[in-house]
Amino acid sequence: MSKFCGSLLLLALITFQSCIASQEVVSRKLKFSPRARPPPSHHAEMARYLAHTVDWCVIGTTSTMKGREGLPFTNILSVSDGPVNNSTGVPYFYVTNLDQSNKDILENKRVSISMSEYQTGYCSNHSIDAEDPKCTRLTLGGKFVKVTDKAEKDFALKALFTRHPEMKHWNHSAPPNHHFYAAKMDIDFIWLLDSSGHGAAIISPKKYYAVKLK
Repeated sequence: MSKFCGSLLLLALITFQSCIASQEVVSRKLKFSPRARPPPSHHAEMARYLAHTVDWCVIGTTSTMKGREGLPFTNILSVSDGPVNNSTGVPYFYVTNLDQSNKDILENKRVSISMSEYQTGYCSNHSIDAEDPKCTRLTLGGKFVKVTDKAEKDFALKALFTRHPEMKHWNHSAPPNHHFYAAKMDIDFIWLLDSSGHGAAIISPKKYYAVKLK
């Protein structure tokens, strides 16, 4: 009987710990949400909401790899547009020129990045497939450039390190020739799809940057 009771107690403890861990995962995910999800008709607000909420994106470059010159190449990059309580809309990155995407960028700074609302948990929680238009997707186009202004570089590093804490160790733990640095995208094109039946919206950078997230 004592063994049975002990087993029940252990099972209850494991279940409790699992629930706590699950709640911690949800809270970590939700703390990056700047506010309630904007309605689909508010395209600029939705674009800024998604750009601020996600932690990573897909970047598209023009390949410089031997035998693949001029063809599309995609990769994954971590991203931050600012600390949790300070959205700027500017995508910041922490990169090294040894990465294939940056090798491409050294030859052609024109890139696109894509973000999916699937990262936020909204789509899976509502049984919406990642390819469904109701699962918002955002593509930003522009020039990928190194951040050189000291004040902006300090802000960019704060934005990146608060959202991706392990980054602050990369220049110390990686081989010395990696030389990670802060970069950003100068946006000149914004494409958003957040509903079915209405097609994608093209948003002007002016409207995008005018949004004030709380």
